[in-house]
Amino acid sequence: MKFIFAALLAIMASIGSAECPDNPPITQALNKAYTDLKFAKFSAEAQVVTDELWRLWTQAPDGEAQRLLNSGMLRIRQGDLRAAQEQLSDLIAYCPNYAEGYNQRAFARYLAFDFEKALPDLARTLAIQPRHLGALSGKGLTHLALGQEALAEIEFRKVLALNPFTPDQDLIQDLGTDL
Repeated sequence: MKFIFAALLAIMASIGSAECPDNPPITQALNKAYTDLKFAKFSAEAQVVTDELWRLWTQAPDGEAQRLLNSGMLRIRQGDLRAAQEQLSDLIAYCPNYAEGYNQRAFARYLAFDFEKALPDLARTLAIQPRHLGALSGKGLTHLALGQEALAEIEFRKVLALNPFTPDQDLIQDLGTDL
């Protein structure tokens, strides 16, 4: 009986101290998607590619990370932004090198009007995935919400450089006159 109890304690300890595995190897697929996006001729074609990018970005490193991400995203859709931030903070604590955890927490913070806290999460997302369209757009929208139009425009132009069909182009002032 003591052996079984000791074994259970050891298993529970190993689960509690589990480390997040490496991020999924998606670099090659991301590069292809960004190339396809750059050369898309129609907005519908660009939408298919951005859907693929989101599928790649939301591939968590393992089952536990995926569970936390899915739970956090579900809480966002349900409008429970506090619970979403808690789930996503747990994900970040478990997988500190997984960009989407930061991006989704930034989104929850943005929706909660906590713009100042959203910006560091967006910066961390972009440090991990520099071409993350959602984080670039989110950073632009956050700067816009803070009244920082010039900083917002920089981010929106980065998105436009990656995605010629981005809806963010409507947020760039004088775009038609400076191309």
